[in-house]
Amino acid sequence: MSQNAKQESVVNDDDMRPEYDFSKGLRGEHAYRFLKLHEDELVVLRYWQDKGFEVGSFSENEMRDRKTPDYILKRAGEEVAYCEVKSFQEDSWLAKQMKNLPPDEITGGLRNDPTYNRISNAIHTAAKQFESVNPDHRLFNFLVLVNHDRTAEYKDLVSVLSGYWDPLAGCFERTHLPFSKGRIGVEKGRIDLYVWFNVLRDGTISRPWFVLGSPDTKASVCDLLKIDQAQVRDLPPAA
Repeated sequence: MSQNAKQESVVNDDDMRPEYDFSKGLRGEHAYRFLKLHEDELVVLRYWQDKGFEVGSFSENEMRDRKTPDYILKRAGEEVAYCEVKSFQEDSWLAKQMKNLPPDEITGGLRNDPTYNRISNAIHTAAKQFESVNPDHRLFNFLVLVNHDRTAEYKDLVSVLSGYWDPLAGCFERTHLPFSKGRIGVEKGRIDLYVWFNVLRDGTISRPWFVLGSPDTKASVCDLLKIDQAQVRDLPPAA
């Protein structure tokens, strides 16, 4: 994504706008997106199982009474982490404009790119879910982002977390301060591990990219996942 193509815009809503609202006659489209989200959760479930975790979930009563993450991860029967899954679908803004476009007319135009708001919203809402079940941070908090949008990249997550344009490539322009120092300024550090998957054209997922949210838990998280610390990126110091 080019720097000029992305414009920063911060959403001030306390929570994400409901993604699956059937009230406007779009049941088919939203049901399809809901199915995709369910598939993503199954992909993440299998990923953690392949890593040797027992994967459980909260009871219906617990989910009714408070906001909860998607999964509880266990090792040898002992709870070790909570995991929330967030999905980013393909941005359909232009496709919707094209759908009913009369012949010989042009559509499109400039607008704020939604990628950074999506990431910020995902972190914000996940942090609330973790806080509701893990207020003393007794267990690790893992946020898995499953990305279907080919215009979004792993480095966008790093930019939102750090406040810099592309710190992994040595570019430390302070372009994303409204996100990194906004409502997620404290919340982002409560998430111990960020995992980013891209969904490829054939429906398979890419290898995961990892970003650690807190240097204090880096060694413990890497030990739990049985991965080399050198393979995991520390969250760059915030701008």
